[in-house]
Amino acid sequence: MNKFLKWILALVGVVVVLLVVASLVLPMVVDPNNYKEKISSAVAEKTGRELTIGGEIKWSVFPSIGLELSDVKLGNPEGFGEQPMLDIGEAGISVKFMPLLKRQVEVDEVSLNDVSINLARKADGKSNWEDFGGSGVSDSTAAADSGRGMSSFVVSGIEISNAKVTLEDVDQTRELKAFDLTATNIELGKPFDLKGGFSMSLPEQQLAGDVGFGGQVQSAADGKRLGVSGLQLSFKGKQGTDGEAVLLDVKVGANADIDLLKDQVILSDFILGLYDLSVSGELTVSSFTNAPKFAGQLKVAEFNPKALMQDLGMEAPSTTSDQAMTSLQADMKFAGSEDSADMQNLTVRFDESIFEGNLKIVNFDYPKLAFDFQIDRLNLDDYAPATEPAGGTASETEEADLTVDLFRGFTGGGDFRIGQLIVAGLTATDVSMKMSADGQSVRFSPINANFYEGRHEGDITIDASGSRPLLTANHGLTRVQAEPLLNDLAGSSSLEGSGDFFLQISTDLTNSNTTLQALSGDIGMSMLDGAIIGIDVTKTIGAVKAVMGKQDEVVAESGQDEKTEFAELTMSGVFNEGILSSDDLLMLSPILRATGEGTVNLVEESIDFVLKPVLTGEAGEALGKL
Repeated sequence: MNKFLKWILALVGVVVVLLVVASLVLPMVVDPNNYKEKISSAVAEKTGRELTIGGEIKWSVFPSIGLELSDVKLGNPEGFGEQPMLDIGEAGISVKFMPLLKRQVEVDEVSLNDVSINLARKADGKSNWEDFGGSGVSDSTAAADSGRGMSSFVVSGIEISNAKVTLEDVDQTRELKAFDLTATNIELGKPFDLKGGFSMSLPEQQLAGDVGFGGQVQSAADGKRLGVSGLQLSFKGKQGTDGEAVLLDVKVGANADIDLLKDQVILSDFILGLYDLSVSGELTVSSFTNAPKFAGQLKVAEFNPKALMQDLGMEAPSTTSDQAMTSLQADMKFAGSEDSADMQNLTVRFDESIFEGNLKIVNFDYPKLAFDFQIDRLNLDDYAPATEPAGGTASETEEADLTVDLFRGFTGGGDFRIGQLIVAGLTATDVSMKMSADGQSVRFSPINANFYEGRHEGDITIDASGSRPLLTANHGLTRVQAEPLLNDLAGSSSLEGSGDFFLQISTDLTNSNTTLQALSGDIGMSMLDGAIIGIDVTKTIGAVKAVMGKQDEVVAESGQDEKTEFAELTMSGVFNEGILSSDDLLMLSPILRATGEGTVNLVEESIDFVLKPVLTGEAGEALGKL
């Protein structure tokens, strides 16, 4: 036994002596700098490019065998200029010596510092990297060769610092700089930590900022599956020009499972943060290397849209209600691809409204829509622009024209249903409408609603086939109560009774001026058995007679609101270039007959209308006696 231990100690001593001798002798016997020209010639023969190693090549022997290089440049192919495609300030790689004795490859460290990669692509599609194709060795052969005779392969650390990648793509320049990456204890089938970051600039997308990433990575032993636990991504920068830039501060977290055999990525515990906005859920991406398809469920936690707009550097709209646009949350299932989206079981709580429904979009370039939405209640007046306080000065904002492009390019449609809709102070219930589009026009028909104890039926068409968007609208109201309608519209009412109304108009929607100036069409109304509130003609005549001593008995106070009843009130009119003309206003009552005619100029906001009342029957006789 003692003899065996002596042999072991002797063998260890021999190995140590050999290592010491190698660490002293190898740098003196083998000078890698003598092979610079051979290395450059081999690269030129294989790639047609010039490789230069300006700095000294240095050995490191124990406890790791390695090389250090500096000032390494790889030239561009012919036609891409004299600037090197690859410029490495410093590079190093070392392999631990002792594990080699056990047929184990353990890379101590791989380092790259001050790296610059200059990529270029011309208008004809030719690039300076396209000749770096396959080596002619199959994947299976390469995999077999890489592991031949070795029981394991480990990389203790990879460190890349201050790397830069520039892509000159025809007339666009994309830049990634200040790239740093650190990875430790890399071994197939075992987790390792990865973190890094870089700065980016994409002029075409007007996007610039800093990106950070990190997580614990684990790959299967065969390299066909990759998992990232605690994946963290961040971006802080801006999108847009300086005058209209949106400030972004985005954070993404997830656990990722990447299956190369199934060509699938699963993100669990997904969460995206943008200031006060938080989106969480699950996401599966299939066929991600070819034609990605997405499926999952997302939940948007409650946030304040106005506050988010301010955080993004945008001006939040001023609304009539201070509570408008201050609360939003959503939940939905979705599926889609690069060219489609399908959102199901969509629920959105927006302020006091609840939106529910489904939305499907096919072909984003020429969208085909299919949707079905219902809303419990919606008060559009809350979202109207706030008016300036008394004595204030309204800000002068230039109105943007509506163009036909806004209404073109999509087809399909769907249904809207609203339990209660408030607009311009008016309330409609059980609103339903169907929208359809054919790429050149958009139509809402039919539009039905319960309206002040009556019924509304109508349709709206926007024609975008020409150079300007043109509106055609037909609306009819039946048995609508005038008094509550006018109370909501104007705050008071001078009319009571039920009636029928119709409106048939067409106009140019380009802007508010063209909408008024191009307005044409017909309007009409018919009311039966109603009353004019605020004046009682019979009582007024009686009071005058009493004052003048012409009446034997004074009429007693009724104590009721004064009004003059009528049997019929009708009118029709014609819109022409924003001017309403009518010559057939007629009101008939037991004591009064009134006619009227004139114009209402919507463009100049003026009225020129003459009303001619004539007392009839006993009222007329009483007036004659006066």
